Amino acid sequence: MKPKEIPDLDEVRKWIEEYGKRVVNIKDQKGREMEIIELRDRIEEALSFYRERGAFIAPEETRLGNLDAELRKIAPLFVKMVGAKTLEQERAKHNPPKERFYWWIDQIVREEKRKRTKKTLTSVTVALAVLLVLYFLVFRLPPAEKQYLDALYEAEQFIGAGKFEEALAKCEEALSIFQDRPTPYIMAGCILEKLGEAEKAQSYFQQAQKLYDTEAEFKLEKATWYFRVGMSEASKRTLGEILKEDPENVYALNLLGAIYEEENNIVEALKAYQKVLELAEEKGLDTLIPVTKTKIAMLQLKLPLNVP
Repeated sequence: MKPKEIPDLDEVRKWIEEYGKRVVNIKDQKGREMEIIELRDRIEEALSFYRERGAFIAPEETRLGNLDAELRKIAPLFVKMVGAKTLEQERAKHNPPKERFYWWIDQIVREEKRKRTKKTLTSVTVALAVLLVLYFLVFRLPPAEKQYLDALYEAEQFIGAGKFEEALAKCEEALSIFQDRPTPYIMAGCILEKLGEAEKAQSYFQQAQKLYDTEAEFKLEKATWYFRVGMSEASKRTLGEILKEDPENVYALNLLGAIYEEENNIVEALKAYQKVLELAEEKGLDTLIPVTKTKIAMLQLKLPLNVP
């Protein structure tokens, strides 16, 4: 693209919006798939022009990055529509640079499929080994332990189904087996508060609190079960108490992000998860890092294009 053909940034923004509409409505683009690639090329050339001259185009690049991620997400459908053979022929004609991934999207799909197949075979092998271990572990559990775990599992299932009375009965069953374990007390307390029996709930919370090493651990478990029984505001208040004392409690921040995500408050969820990611990298919490990165990436795709 020659300098005199470079459009102003407003025109480039319109191209980005058009690119977004086409990607989002890909099923309506049958027969026009190569137009999407050509449009993406025009955008890339225009932004490269401004980038080389030091222009501030971070908002445009961010929007474009989100839309490219969406195109990658629907890549198998896109390739199926346009046809791998057509892409190969067009590549031979235009000889695009390798860094323009959209020209090589059929090869990306093929490679990801190969990786998935390999991963599936590995996962099946691992799963069989895990099942074998679990088989022996379950049958070696003492009867009381198995009965306790079964009661908690059933309580969770009842909570998920909104059957709180039945869930409460299972918590009581678990407590009749082991009185020195805090989780059934917390679950029962949250359920009772949900059912409007606040005074009785407090007695369960007091019992549970004695069984935790720290106040923060008690409150985090309480916030978790508030959230599970559908009391998001109570959960957020409890998390606020934790974070007031310890603003870098990564697990409280992670749960807060999940609550905002459930409420579809994308911006606040992203803020919470971004803080979780920073702290996880700083503290070496390796298991949290990839999961949090995935959450952030998925939430960014849900942001409206007019949100920076």
